[in-house]
Amino acid sequence: MTSPNQPSGQLLTDQKALERIFRDHYARLVEDAKKRLGDAASAAPRVVSKSFHLAWQDRKRFHSMEELDAFLGAQIHHGAAREQSRIAGLHRMDHGAKKDKHQGAEMSVDEAWDRLEHTLQGGAPEAYRQRASTARHEAAEHVAQLGKERNMKPLLFTVGGIIVAAVIGVFFVQKAGESRAIDRALNAGDVRNTETGAGQQADITLDDGTVVRLGPESKLTVPKRFGMSGGYRAVKIEGTASFNVTRAGDKPFDVRSGLVSVTAAGTQFTVRRYRDDSVFVVHVKDGAIDVKVGDDTRNVTKGNGFAVTNGGALRVPTADELSEASTWTDGTLTISGHTLRYVLPQLKRWYGVDIHVPDAELMNRPVFVTAALNSPREAITSIEKSGGLKFTYIGDNMAFQDTVAGKAKPASKTSTKTKDATKKK
Repeated sequence: MTSPNQPSGQLLTDQKALERIFRDHYARLVEDAKKRLGDAASAAPRVVSKSFHLAWQDRKRFHSMEELDAFLGAQIHHGAAREQSRIAGLHRMDHGAKKDKHQGAEMSVDEAWDRLEHTLQGGAPEAYRQRASTARHEAAEHVAQLGKERNMKPLLFTVGGIIVAAVIGVFFVQKAGESRAIDRALNAGDVRNTETGAGQQADITLDDGTVVRLGPESKLTVPKRFGMSGGYRAVKIEGTASFNVTRAGDKPFDVRSGLVSVTAAGTQFTVRRYRDDSVFVVHVKDGAIDVKVGDDTRNVTKGNGFAVTNGGALRVPTADELSEASTWTDGTLTISGHTLRYVLPQLKRWYGVDIHVPDAELMNRPVFVTAALNSPREAITSIEKSGGLKFTYIGDNMAFQDTVAGKAKPASKTSTKTKDATKKK
């Protein structure tokens, strides 16, 4: 997504600039959203429009089309996940018996911009209001019909309900005992640990054929009897890892991290929770998983993500959280919505580079990173552009300085001779 004669300052200077970019890239982004939405592809125009709305609200952060493109891609990813979750909920309510019959015709770029423009002004175009009113009316009729169908079902199943409750009770008691046994196995003295340092990754194939890619500064714990008769298919992760889980009959694969248990079978997913993270994030690339915290279990399907706070609260992750937790598996580091204070330790974690900031005030400056994992130079350039900073050397130390006139300190004489150090990867 590139544009000639791009201004060096803020990209979205006014709504005319927003409209130009919206019209230029609407069709391509709708196609991207359709691929992510699958059966819910009719929602693609709405997801794209919402992404541009969010971009406009956060417009001061964008100084290049690359930054905006990365933001829109993350928002479309997040919006598609929300839409799939919403539609899945509707299908469950209807027992999967009926498809959505009222998807409507796809919006043209003119209609989509008209809707977005009115949204930015706090209103909605007449055509959209009429469409929304019709959709609400049809939805109300649909829910009312469900209620009638349910009211007609017999209600006198007391004895059967008691029996079912007793069976469920026994099942959960057994599950609780199994969960405690897994915790003991993962904390025993004979476990196998694999650890990575800053800038390192490791590929591990477990005894059941499951492949784990371990991110930097991470630790994978595998019990001694993993996958054996009488053992468990369970591991523990500190940091981040992606899992390509093989099927093994009806025996699930269990990943533990803090308060969270992730159960999967024949699935690809990524988890992240470093010690300094405030939230655990999981993203499902293929298949489905169950995320459990205490007695609360949530099912997460392909293309979706889920988050658990350190206090045990379950929620949908933000687009920024999801991007940072998952894009590294495709070779890209994505960090947004954070200050330089947060980003510097991430640079050291992912690239093994330690950059100093003599001016403490700069640590609170917001920055944006989108860079290939094999290019620390690309990551540094992203920070320079998004934060108004200059990369230099002070003595033998790499450093960031302010580019505002009168604030940037002159680089040391040794700056040029070691500048190629950032190209080591």
